[in-house]
Amino acid sequence: MPITDLANEQALLQQVAEGDANAYTVIFHHYSKHVYDVAMVYLKDGHLATETVQDIFLRIWVKRAHVTEVRNFRDYLFILTRNHIYDGFRKQLVKMKVYDIHQQQQPTVQEDTDHLLLRKEYDHIINNAIASLPPERRKVYQARLAGFSNEEISHQLNISIHTVKKQMSLALQSLRSYVQTHVPNDVLPIFLLVLTFHK
Repeated sequence: MPITDLANEQALLQQVAEGDANAYTVIFHHYSKHVYDVAMVYLKDGHLATETVQDIFLRIWVKRAHVTEVRNFRDYLFILTRNHIYDGFRKQLVKMKVYDIHQQQQPTVQEDTDHLLLRKEYDHIINNAIASLPPERRKVYQARLAGFSNEEISHQLNISIHTVKKQMSLALQSLRSYVQTHVPNDVLPIFLLVLTFHK
């Protein structure tokens, strides 16, 4: 079913611009699947599409003061996602020395710096949180991140599907608890929502 615009979208975006975590949660839950689906069209890879969702909503939070300027948020997310993926493609071509580096669009330095720092902080904290999990629980969570289904994880680890679901639920609880004690309040919504996206 196509994603529709939120009835109170502009009011929610105004609240997001003011740093309202609850409004941001509503926006994330309504549109994260839309961003994921757009990313899958271009990337054909669930793990990369999930990373794209993380990157896009990190960028939305970093640039939240400007979201009230957006008139159609769904279309804005589509364009933002497509451009983010194209930029990734261009950077890969540059590394392969196939693309002329001088043709790249120059990013806004401060925005890119903020985004990269936040993403680096996210990766560091999440990796530490995952490393703190008990071995079996960590294996289940990492297998889910890799895109495996409960049935596939059950077969790989030789445990029941019930155990897979229980370990995944416990892993998410542990990760949320870890994040809540290691992340500043101003960026906490992003970390918690990304963990929710991995259910």
